Amino acid sequence: MLLVAVSVTAIVFGGVAPADAAPRVPVPGTPTHVTVAGTDDSATLSWRPPRHSGTITGWLVWVKPREHQPDRGITKLRATARSATFRDLHPGTTYTFGVRAKNARGTGHSTTVTYTPPAPQPVAQALYALDAANNVVRFPAQGAGTAEVVAPNGTGYVVDRRGNVFIPSADGTRITERSPKGTVRTVASGLHVTPDLRIDDAGTLYWTDSVSRAVTRLPVGARTATVVPDVGVPGLMWSVAPNGTVSTLRPAATVTTLFQRTVSGAVSIRNLTASGPFPSGRIDSFRSDALGNVYVHAWTVGAAGYSAWYVVPNGSDDATRIADRLAFEIGATTDDGFVLLESKQWCAYPADVPKPCAIDRSFSDEIVRSGTTTTTYAVSGITATDRGLNAGVTDDAGAVFASIPDGPTPGLWRIPAGGGQAQQLATAPYSRLSVN
Repeated sequence: MLLVAVSVTAIVFGGVAPADAAPRVPVPGTPTHVTVAGTDDSATLSWRPPRHSGTITGWLVWVKPREHQPDRGITKLRATARSATFRDLHPGTTYTFGVRAKNARGTGHSTTVTYTPPAPQPVAQALYALDAANNVVRFPAQGAGTAEVVAPNGTGYVVDRRGNVFIPSADGTRITERSPKGTVRTVASGLHVTPDLRIDDAGTLYWTDSVSRAVTRLPVGARTATVVPDVGVPGLMWSVAPNGTVSTLRPAATVTTLFQRTVSGAVSIRNLTASGPFPSGRIDSFRSDALGNVYVHAWTVGAAGYSAWYVVPNGSDDATRIADRLAFEIGATTDDGFVLLESKQWCAYPADVPKPCAIDRSFSDEIVRSGTTTTTYAVSGITATDRGLNAGVTDDAGAVFASIPDGPTPGLWRIPAGGGQAQQLATAPYSRLSVN
């Protein structure tokens, strides 16, 4: 038998025999040990490399929903990264986080986890105000401690319950937020926002549009502002209660119309039959509480030229003065009522300047209206200067904060709940007081 030796020649592609070529590298597998941990407004995603991946060249991490996240919620990281932090999250919203590995062959599949930020821990209330340079300054509400500047250029600012400061831009096109940690971000842009910014307890922002004059709102997490419907013609005197009820007032020579809209959409339109105190141009303050009551400060002409606070109870069309006697007044709303500080005496005629009438202008009485109950307490320590001062603010405990511009007791003051001696917080006057 003839044995024939057959030589098999290997076919070579690209100069490398198949037996000697590097093994084909697959796309990476899914990352392992993926976990998430966070707070009420941020979360950190952590992971380890896939078990089979080849050389990792980078990572893609993402979050949904992606509102307020940079780059539409997708972040590219270098190969050595093992975690990523996402900020500006909102309590109660369930977020899905994912991470994918990349290598020379491509991008693998995501491993995902979910996280729901908890409700924030209650933040101790503080008093906020604008100083002479329009910086937002924070004072401890109890009056103890040193004030600090928390935001510059804060004309028209508001503060939410978490201590975040919201400020409209100088050109009125956007709103920025400065957190207690100092983080600054743009809440929304492309706006026609005015400096008179307002906020409710839920964190919804309100303002009057600088073009249409319509009352406009921006809920937490929203990027687009919408008009509050059914609250009358644009550009009126307006107020937002802590529960989000929007009230507007249309003064007129004979009839004043009150519009109110709750968060649920219930609308009330009332003509105030006792509208004599409210002719056009004579209202300088307008407030509302969570019960639907509204409070109006208006002045009159005549011998005394007096000004006074009036209440329009929810469901009523009658406006009545909160206090009977004439006095210099400071008024402030509470969640369910009103606090009125009154001076001991009053000038019989409006001609206080250049020589003020010789009366006792010190504040002596505090009238607290809660629901339908009215209680009077004695107060001391601060003195009125003229008819211009009329509005203050309160904290949850019922303490009143007011700024006296000049006279014998200038500065920023706290009047304890239930009356008593006023406590001076600062010797300089401040404007646009708020408590949150």
